[in-house]
Amino acid sequence: MAMKFSASRIIRRWGFRRVLIVNGVISAAFLASYGFFTAHTAHWLLLVTLLAGGFFRSLEFTALNALSYADIDQARMSRATSFASVVQQMSGAIGVAVAAASIESIQFALGDGQLVSRDMTLSFGVVALITLSSVAIFARLKPDAGAEVSGQRDAAEASAEAPAE
Repeated sequence: MAMKFSASRIIRRWGFRRVLIVNGVISAAFLASYGFFTAHTAHWLLLVTLLAGGFFRSLEFTALNALSYADIDQARMSRATSFASVVQQMSGAIGVAVAAASIESIQFALGDGQLVSRDMTLSFGVVALITLSSVAIFARLKPDAGAEVSGQRDAAEASAEAPAE
């Protein structure tokens, strides 16, 4: 909930490109960190880590969803919404399948088929690397990508029109 209130301010301040790149790295780091949880990890640390990681993943999804509609005209908005919803559902399903496949592959390659903590640690690492690879795609965005949606264009124009002192 805290992210929903702060997302627009964060995106307006730093822009979609920078938010997606930096946040992609942060989200990948949190995902990798989950692999190091043990039965002895303090509950408060689990809670704080999961909440913070959830904040950054939610920010990433919110920024991506907002950016996906940045250049869609009103006449195509309904079709774009349907398409984006299907893509989001497919992405979630593919993510679960990749995570499950990584666990199975790691068990097959390194073990006797029994699930051990090492398998989860490595699987979280695989998922984190996949998440980190998205940064390469976000880096290809123009620095002002989605500026009209984020409000950055309005802020830039206002500062350009302000009288110089």
